[in-house]
Amino acid sequence: MKTNVVEKSQWGRELEVEIEADRIEKELNRAYRTYQKRVEIPGFRKGKVPLRLIISRYGASIRSEVISDMLPTFLEEATREAGLVPAAPPQISKLDHEPGAALTFTATLDIWPEIELETYEGLEITRMVHEVTDDEIDSQLSELQNRQAAERAVERPLEKGDVLIADLQRLDEEGAPVEGEKFEERHFLIGDENAPSPEFEEALVGINPGEERKVQFAYREDLPNEELAGKTEHFEVKAREVRERTLPELDDEFAKDLGEQFQTLEDLRNNIKEQVVGRWDYMSKQRERSELVGQLIEKNAFELPDSMVENYLQSMRQQNQNHDHSHDHDHDHDHEPSEEERENAVRRLKSYLLTEAVRKKADISVSDEEFEAHLEDRASAAGVKVEDVKRSGRADDLRRELEEDKVFALLGEKAKVTEEKV
Repeated sequence: MKTNVVEKSQWGRELEVEIEADRIEKELNRAYRTYQKRVEIPGFRKGKVPLRLIISRYGASIRSEVISDMLPTFLEEATREAGLVPAAPPQISKLDHEPGAALTFTATLDIWPEIELETYEGLEITRMVHEVTDDEIDSQLSELQNRQAAERAVERPLEKGDVLIADLQRLDEEGAPVEGEKFEERHFLIGDENAPSPEFEEALVGINPGEERKVQFAYREDLPNEELAGKTEHFEVKAREVRERTLPELDDEFAKDLGEQFQTLEDLRNNIKEQVVGRWDYMSKQRERSELVGQLIEKNAFELPDSMVENYLQSMRQQNQNHDHSHDHDHDHDHEPSEEERENAVRRLKSYLLTEAVRKKADISVSDEEFEAHLEDRASAAGVKVEDVKRSGRADDLRRELEEDKVFALLGEKAKVTEEKV
């Protein structure tokens, strides 16, 4: 195999390839004989058709098929021999394969960018510092307490703190039932601070089991669902049941009921504090990483090959399509990527290239011992065996994850940090 590389742009290359005629002929002869064994021609027994007749009748199509099958192998060998790493699948042009002659073709491709870092030290980041308060822990305890509340049906008017089980019928502005808009046995915790419409709940306070009441209310203006936020509705509500809730005492027995790892209420409070600290640490780390990546991109300007971005977007579309198919969703995946999707793709690709450049420049690596310890931590967190993690096919991703952690730890050490209390 002979190769010649022509530089067309910063990342663009043309790869001229020549494959010796002998190599092509060997593959063709093998294909001719395979075809001879299975072809049937009147006047000849199966497998006994003369090879010259096979070549005469089917040689051109067999040759095209063989070359088509071999091109990916030739292309992979040629890029490796030329020392090129494609950023996206190369495109083949100028293919010439005359019988008895060498096969030649030209592949156009963008190469994987090799980034020369200008700098990665002295980046500026803001580190969130949060001191967990007793109020936060009390709030979490209150949520747990509410989840463990006992309920019993009562024959009295609905009060705040009760659960209402009711049937709802949507009404139009004239008060007539809207067909197909009846909802049965819906549960409402009256007085819930996250209720979509406090007006709806206020309108139902005092209703008795079996009573029907027409209510008009508006949804909260700050609802994430913009179609509902602030919208006024009319419903007829029939109360099926009023249930009184009794909250458990916040004591050692309450803690024990939540898990054998808790022997006292203090154990539970400490666990809650650890979780809150962990969440804030995670948010702080993600914010730091985002700032570090943004500054790396700003201080180390370079352009990505267009084909690399398009290939990444195509891969993301394919992943989303596979995910949606597995969940029986029907979406259109042929749409053009939005400007925001393209910008996110560019940022992620540049983030990967730049952090990889930092890793190489700082000579960051992961030892086998470090990797094994990381695998054990991940397996323990997931409640599975280390061997299961290794067999899952995620080992390479987890090694890369650990390398990335070490890269960002280094960037953080070299950064100028401003603390912000939140």
